[in-house]
Amino acid sequence: MSSFFTLPASQRKRKREDRAGAPASKKRGVDGGRGSGAKGSSRARERDQSVSSSDLDDDDNDDESIVSGVSGEESGSESDDGETAADRRLKLAERYLDNVRDEVDDYGFDAAEIDRDLIAERLKEDVDEFKGRTYRQIASDLSFSAASHSFFRADTQSTTSIAVHSPYVFTVSKDKTLIKWELATPSHATTDSSTNERNSSSKRSPRPQRKKPKQVRFVRGLQKIAESNEEHGHTKSILSVAVSPSGKFLATGGADWKLIIWDAATLTPLQTFTQHRDSVSGLAFARHISTMSSGEQLFSGSFDRTIKTWSLSSAGNAYVETLFGHQDSISSLAAMTIDQCVSVGARDRTARLWKVVDESQLIFRGGSAKHSYQENNLDCVAPLPPNHFVTGSDSGAISLWSVHKKKPLHTITLAHGLDPLPPLDELSSEVDPNTAASNARHMRRNPRWITALATVPGTDIVLSGSWDGWIRAWKISEDKKTIIPLGPVGGASLGPDTPSQQLKQSLAFDDPVDSDRMAVDGPREQKLDEIKEEAEPLVKGVINGIAVFERRAETSTSGQSKPKSKSSEPEPRGLCIVAAVGKEHRLGRWKCFTNNFHEGSTPDGRNGAVVFEVPFINNNPQSK
Repeated sequence: MSSFFTLPASQRKRKREDRAGAPASKKRGVDGGRGSGAKGSSRARERDQSVSSSDLDDDDNDDESIVSGVSGEESGSESDDGETAADRRLKLAERYLDNVRDEVDDYGFDAAEIDRDLIAERLKEDVDEFKGRTYRQIASDLSFSAASHSFFRADTQSTTSIAVHSPYVFTVSKDKTLIKWELATPSHATTDSSTNERNSSSKRSPRPQRKKPKQVRFVRGLQKIAESNEEHGHTKSILSVAVSPSGKFLATGGADWKLIIWDAATLTPLQTFTQHRDSVSGLAFARHISTMSSGEQLFSGSFDRTIKTWSLSSAGNAYVETLFGHQDSISSLAAMTIDQCVSVGARDRTARLWKVVDESQLIFRGGSAKHSYQENNLDCVAPLPPNHFVTGSDSGAISLWSVHKKKPLHTITLAHGLDPLPPLDELSSEVDPNTAASNARHMRRNPRWITALATVPGTDIVLSGSWDGWIRAWKISEDKKTIIPLGPVGGASLGPDTPSQQLKQSLAFDDPVDSDRMAVDGPREQKLDEIKEEAEPLVKGVINGIAVFERRAETSTSGQSKPKSKSSEPEPRGLCIVAAVGKEHRLGRWKCFTNNFHEGSTPDGRNGAVVFEVPFINNNPQSK
């Protein structure tokens, strides 16, 4: 007996019954032919025939419309009214925009939601910069030679350190003084025509704009807290200062072994820590709040060769951990990322990257036999997150490091030049000048130590300071393997157009290995002697610290710059550099500005600070 499974494949396919001949049923699972009268069956048969005929008619109409549409497209895209497809799309777009405008007019828009979107986008950009996913090349767009400067001071001794949280600056000095300053907003590089018209119509001279920072608060020595009747404050020189990213807390460390936490708004001491066993020489806050803790992370370095971590919050301030490893006094440290910092250990000639969570450290050893001036100390460090940092040494060298290599990627020797030789009457006690010159003929000039370093994370800018009276700008190459000199900040007379400066840069930077030796012992020393002396230094004092931040234009809720108004104008974009200046080095009296044998109205130097406003080239009126 044959069945469906025994039939060959060609005969296995079941045929579909004709739609018109199939019996119709009103209910599911009930045969239309069962239990129905002749009248009912005839009505069902007629209905099925009408449905089948209508389906066939619709299919024919669809086929005709498709054929006509294809033929119409093939013949041309124009319709009967002469309207093309592009015109129809334009009309639909205009109709959509009209609908959007009507909806906005009727219901308005949510400004808070737009603000949230803008804030979220800005936070994403900051996180990308912090993690090193974005690297902006802006050093070439800044006009360092056209920077305006303003010196400000109080009646204090040498300023040892400086910290900035826009628009406020905090300075500390050797006479136990902590001062809070308010920065002035720089004026526009270009003059607004409407402002000129208003001034000419009113025939009144415009009100001069304040350039110098304004002193807001002043604290010196011990302060008594009214609530607890306790005294908080420094009893010796304050050596370091740092402000938290939120701007709520201020930390100072001094030669009295104290670490004091202050309220940044009122300069009220909150708590004093005495865990360090020697002078607190360096302080640095992590740029972001760690998700592992509820407070802001602070790193402190000391002459006791340890680094301590702290957690600061409104609920309380707490000591977290101590890091050991350096073999000499820690002279400087900087925060890399959350739970990571980098420090330099002075005479142990090492820079160390500390990973707090992993409880590990990476050691980078400085010093090279190739250079004629050997590195004895590593004194300064500045971060380039997430994987690079810069160090400065007593040999006047600036080195670029990567966390993936133990040796520096690039080194600039004698970055701030050499000190002049003292007069013969100070070099020798001989009365005969010929004998004194013969005794001093083998002496060579000493390099200027790097006393301060600063970077702008997320960019290619590095700033360095020494006791030569200049802050010098450097550029990190796009591949982060080379340091390129840009010249001094505010030194228009020493720009690249000056022939003597070009010769000096060619002698010092063309071949950092061989030229260094020849500049001291060979013919190039004679060429350097023949070059005329540098201009009068712009900063009369030792650069003990540098703080920098990027000024950004104020934006409205729509993400565009605010329009100019009578009361306020948008802040120009640029770079704000603030430097601590003193007659003496911040860690001692072994080097003073007087030792440079400068001449002028202030040969002994000044105590205070200086602020530079560096504009972008597009905002520079001389470049337009």
